[in-house]
Amino acid sequence: MLSIIPQELPSFLDNTPASRELRSAYVQHIITKTLTYRIFHPFLFTLGKRYGKADTFFQMLSMDIRRKSVRREAFWRQQTLKAAYTTSDAKQSINVVAAVIVDEIIDHLKHFADPKHMDTLHTSVRKIVKLAAETWRLARVERELIMASFPAPDSEGTSNETWEEYGTPKEGCVGSKEDPTRHVILRTFPRIIREAAHEDFAEDEEKALSCTYTQGSVLYSDSPVVMARRQELARRSMDSLVGGEERPRSESRGSTPNSPRRGKASFDTL
Repeated sequence: MLSIIPQELPSFLDNTPASRELRSAYVQHIITKTLTYRIFHPFLFTLGKRYGKADTFFQMLSMDIRRKSVRREAFWRQQTLKAAYTTSDAKQSINVVAAVIVDEIIDHLKHFADPKHMDTLHTSVRKIVKLAAETWRLARVERELIMASFPAPDSEGTSNETWEEYGTPKEGCVGSKEDPTRHVILRTFPRIIREAAHEDFAEDEEKALSCTYTQGSVLYSDSPVVMARRQELARRSMDSLVGGEERPRSESRGSTPNSPRRGKASFDTL
């Protein structure tokens, strides 16, 4: 399990404030990454992994129609997804896919959870997945396209300028995002936007312009929680080093007065 954790992420298995905060960031990363790739990215997430080829077909068809006419694609997509999400077994299909996603997330998180609280963890994750599925089902039947992005940390062509830094207020950024030595370790929340309405549908002023629902959140190599955890580990390493040096000294000082006694005992024995 530890092999899939980014190498640049400091160890977070201790019960210290910075360790717990870093562990929380990683858990959030796992949950939102799974939700993005299993619910937000597919054309029709209720198809699940078993029908991945069918979902790819719909994705390609959507892009093909969109290249010819954005207006026609919007109408086709809306009607297609409305039909898919309003069938008699639509709710059951959503529940089945959600259950699989819950198990997938739990399989990742169980290594960091207290075995005594697995039921609580399972219940909490199920609520999150259910809310995400229901919310995205409603988002997908909107005429304007709503998209979620969750690029890899080292994804080329991805600008992190407008992404929020995890655990840091917008006005409290600790470093310049243009600093070449500063890079993303992982993302903790996706960026979700709604495209602007087509000019033929621009009568709705609220939808005439694009809308950003969430900026997305990233954890940088020098984010406060990362630096705090590194300082904790450095202090522990220093304490261990100092303790290791003090122990031989105390043992050496303690052995000097005992030497004559050992010698006297030997003499008496003789």
